[in-house]
Amino acid sequence: MRSLALGMSLTLLACGSGAETNDAGADASASDAAPDAPGEASPDAAPPSGPTIAGCPMFPPDYAYNVDVSTAPLDPGSATYIANLTARAGAIVAEYPGIEYVNVVPASQPMVAVGTSYSFGFDSSDAFFHNAGAGATAPIPNGAVYENQNTPSSDHHMMIVQQGACTLWELYAWNPSSATSGWSALVRWNLGKSEQLPDGWGATTAAGTPLLEGVIGYDEVAAGKIEHAIDIVIPGAAIMQYGYAKPAARAGGAGGNAYPADGFPYGGRLRLKPTFDDSSFTGTQAKVVIAALKKYGMINTDASGETRSSFRLGDGNKLNQADMNQLAKLTWDDFEVPAMTVVQSKACN
Repeated sequence: MRSLALGMSLTLLACGSGAETNDAGADASASDAAPDAPGEASPDAAPPSGPTIAGCPMFPPDYAYNVDVSTAPLDPGSATYIANLTARAGAIVAEYPGIEYVNVVPASQPMVAVGTSYSFGFDSSDAFFHNAGAGATAPIPNGAVYENQNTPSSDHHMMIVQQGACTLWELYAWNPSSATSGWSALVRWNLGKSEQLPDGWGATTAAGTPLLEGVIGYDEVAAGKIEHAIDIVIPGAAIMQYGYAKPAARAGGAGGNAYPADGFPYGGRLRLKPTFDDSSFTGTQAKVVIAALKKYGMINTDASGETRSSFRLGDGNKLNQADMNQLAKLTWDDFEVPAMTVVQSKACN
């Protein structure tokens, strides 16, 4: 995995105004903040089905990422979307600058203060809250690992899953000062609930989706099955200006680098055609991804600072890069768009 050279910045242009705003985009003047509610046990529930992490569900089975779309009807605009992606979104590659990591901590992990510009998400009762970061805390352990940890002036994502409570904390900054300071956004999600940010909100992804589920993780690849959709990061020149599809909550926006009106929406899903033949692939890891792309597809969640489109890889150098690089054989014509509902919106918080 090469170090970050032309990495994406998650600073987007605010919808309708042309003013720059951080991807997190929380309302810093808000006074209706709810406190972070750490360490609370999840209500009694059936054992999780579908993808899991550390004994926790990666959101419920009916969450958009976890839904089998292999037999979903084709979107009427599928052919046009594919033609536009072919013209604007560049080659598809497995290698993305930076590697995503998940820190798993016990329910007893102490909460620590986090220096962040914005803190928002969902409290333990599933109520949405947001504030300017005052009093923000998260169970960040000593020795936490995160994307591009030792590479200044680059994207940095951190993910923390707290066992027992099954709570996910995600942090983003272009260049944080440390594991606990200098972050742009701290977002809290409940892994047992299908939570949707309000219209116009970004998160640690530009689309306003949780980062965790879209990453290709080593453990699931090694187990031979990915049970969720996979994130795809595409150039801004290919992203829709004023429309998104759930589970996203935010459109591309307007400004000096305006996204096209007929681009592909944040939250938009692509499904690998069932006829795609991976018999030329060697090894097993890329084939696991191919199977997931046929069943669950891939979801557009971020704007790349490059002219190519990339998957997010996880877990350091555990994945076999030579094997995974075979995904570069994929072209946009190998995909189709299952039916989706595009939400028209100029809101950008």
